[in-house]
Amino acid sequence: MKYRSRIAACLLSTAMALSVQAQDAPDEAVEDPDIDPEALSVLKDMADYLVSAKEFVYRSEYGFDVVQDSGVKVEFGASRKILVSRPNRLRVESQRRDGLRGTVIFDGDHMWAYAPDHNVYAKTEQDGDLEAAVDFAVTELRMKAPLSDLISPDLYEDVTAELIRAYYLGETVLAGVESHHLLMSNDYADFQMWVRTGEKPVLQRIVITYREETGQPQFRAHFLEWDFSPADMAGKFEFEPPDGAEQVRFYISAPATDLDQVDEL
Repeated sequence: MKYRSRIAACLLSTAMALSVQAQDAPDEAVEDPDIDPEALSVLKDMADYLVSAKEFVYRSEYGFDVVQDSGVKVEFGASRKILVSRPNRLRVESQRRDGLRGTVIFDGDHMWAYAPDHNVYAKTEQDGDLEAAVDFAVTELRMKAPLSDLISPDLYEDVTAELIRAYYLGETVLAGVESHHLLMSNDYADFQMWVRTGEKPVLQRIVITYREETGQPQFRAHFLEWDFSPADMAGKFEFEPPDGAEQVRFYISAPATDLDQVDEL
């Protein structure tokens, strides 16, 4: 998925083999015992549910490890609210743990970024759909876009394209919500995902371990709220600079590592 964070991963099979019970599976799954069709089925239900939603809003709290030279891991993070209106509207509101706030808006024609604590904003032309906008933000503006796959129209295909393991670990209760527990992996990361059971199979929590990075740091996010019938969305994708706001150019930083991409949009 080009520079973007991918939500495809799992723990090492040696650790998982101790806790995964045998599952009945179709004959075609016998050729690859590390790919559990039940895990893929849960993932497919979640992906189809999100892709079919024309508009939705979710709130999350996320944290990520920064490995120090000493090997000690320090967690940083943020809260964020994502508003999506297909095919080409997006709003991201975030607040870092140091209190710094930021808003990014894609209105179908322009990309806006606003920092209310400094009352400055930046603007650039950008058209296309949501996926093109996110790719532009990450590759050209070098913004951070954790979990941007959640708004992709090809969510299931993107996640499963490089899978080497997928396990279904059964049902569990997470923050009072009954959820399916999945473990998946590709060549560079391990991933655990909790998906709500029932008619609204939304993501409740995700933990990604970057095996190839020094110290194997993690990215983790907990989803506090999903709304698939949001009100008053139209005006949320418009931006009018506040009085006294100063327009600045987008700051283009040096190229980031794959792990840096999970910081924030």
